Amino acid sequence: MSRTTAYRVLGPTWGVAVDLTADSEVVAAPPHAGDRVGARTWLDVAPVLDHPPADRTGLRLTPAEGGRLRQGAGLAAGAVEAVLPPGRHVVLTVHRVLFPEADFRAEGLIGAMLTWCEEEFGIDLPGGAVVFDRDADRFVHAWEEPGPVRDLARVRVVRPARDLLGHPLPVRARRGRAQGDATGRQQP
Repeated sequence: MSRTTAYRVLGPTWGVAVDLTADSEVVAAPPHAGDRVGARTWLDVAPVLDHPPADRTGLRLTPAEGGRLRQGAGLAAGAVEAVLPPGRHVVLTVHRVLFPEADFRAEGLIGAMLTWCEEEFGIDLPGGAVVFDRDADRFVHAWEEPGPVRDLARVRVVRPARDLLGHPLPVRARRGRAQGDATGRQQP
């Protein structure tokens, strides 16, 4: 049965919100679908990478965003495998991901996957701590690599606008910028 998890982190002026719907299946042998993220843990994100949900809710993710889900599942894999019967494998399948595209931070996908694993398997994962760095104007999660967070925080990644079918939306030209072609792509 699919379980939906809401991952919410609120800061002083904005927050990160991700709803993730996934399910798990314990199997006797390594599966043919999905990517291996642990010794006996597999993650299938094809439903959110290849096509929109059948009910037209949720978003199609980019391959990089799918990688964030894999990172979250990989961080949880050891604890998940500890509660599995010996010799069994588990396949986690992500069916739907929904988040507001304004103020979206990709690390929220990692948190959503970790939170989903905690709820699905009844485990407690370290690394759920989140603090808001006011100087960098971003959330810093315990699972992130230590490093020059402040420099990286100044770079704002803007997701390309897509409709629910995953097609790019037309780009409106701004003053001083090149006009887009018929498909909405920017001309050099």
